[in-house]
Amino acid sequence: MSNPSLKIIFGILAIGIIFLVGIEYKLTLGEINELNEKIASSETILREFKERKVFYIIDKGDGNLLFYQIVPAENSTVFSLLKELAQRENFEIEYKTYEGMGVFVESIAEIKNGMDNKYWQYWVNGELPMVAADKKEIKEGDKVEWKFAPASF
Repeated sequence: MSNPSLKIIFGILAIGIIFLVGIEYKLTLGEINELNEKIASSETILREFKERKVFYIIDKGDGNLLFYQIVPAENSTVFSLLKELAQRENFEIEYKTYEGMGVFVESIAEIKNGMDNKYWQYWVNGELPMVAADKKEIKEGDKVEWKFAPASF
């Protein structure tokens, strides 16, 4: 780099880069308040969106947990959401419908009732409902857990 004009050009570029990197951005108080309002609004929207979802867990009984979030439709049930998740996440479920009682889930993701003396059971918000999964309605913010475990009843 013996050419003096190249040295000058590189020097000017170096000074320009140092100047640009060193610029401080100053915001007015109004701009800061506007940013704070946008942040608060975004956090509110995110919180409301999260509250509209159902937190859905499938515990395969071997330490392998699957976590999902799903927005329930009107009149969603534990079973209708399970069917929707099975389709969305590409796993199979097997079930039987008993007249007057409802749906009995026999298998989720190829894990069948009776293996190792374990059976599929569901909880909603930490409680074991005493109705079939297609009879238990779900609302926004609920937590549904399917557990493959020894019968608890």
